[in-house]
Amino acid sequence: MNRTLVILCGGDSSRMGTKKALLPFEDKTMVEYIYNKFSPYFDKIYLSVNQRGDLAHLNLDATEIPDISRNAGPYGAILSSLTMMSGKKAFFMSVDTPFMDPRIAVYLYDHSDDYDITTFNFSDDNLTICGVLSKKCIGTLFKGIFYKRANLSFILNRCNTNIIDMEEIQDISVVSMEQQFYKVNDRNSYYYAVFSILKHNFVC
Repeated sequence: MNRTLVILCGGDSSRMGTKKALLPFEDKTMVEYIYNKFSPYFDKIYLSVNQRGDLAHLNLDATEIPDISRNAGPYGAILSSLTMMSGKKAFFMSVDTPFMDPRIAVYLYDHSDDYDITTFNFSDDNLTICGVLSKKCIGTLFKGIFYKRANLSFILNRCNTNIIDMEEIQDISVVSMEQQFYKVNDRNSYYYAVFSILKHNFVC
């Protein structure tokens, strides 16, 4: 396969009030739920964390990468991961998007050759971090963070970007596109996610 996955597990989780990665989800934690779902499709998995050892007690077959700077947001975490991981590129996803289908990640990976970034055309201004980024993005990310301009448009406009239309992936998964990118941001959205798992059993 030769695919690498980075699960972004850091951040302050101020609205949630606790680490999202460790929220109970089914009979495990949220990061374990995602790890178990994606690991059959990826050879190497990294966990982007605030500090090394944050998730070591879960004993996952994954390597933790601590943030270089806690003040740089998710793009600082991506920069840290790209700098420290062994592969040339990785699929990045946030730990707060548990309904994502790993086959979507595989589709992006298979269409990421010769591109710095391969991601989706989010028509609703959804800023969910989801896509394949290569180490060629390191310079752009560093500049964006240094000049405090790091955001999605800054990075996409300065990298060789492959934008995938949602229509291309609608038939890959039984999970709707709206559900795929549903984010667990606060307690209410978390309770909805837990209820959805119990009611619909979103198993990809």
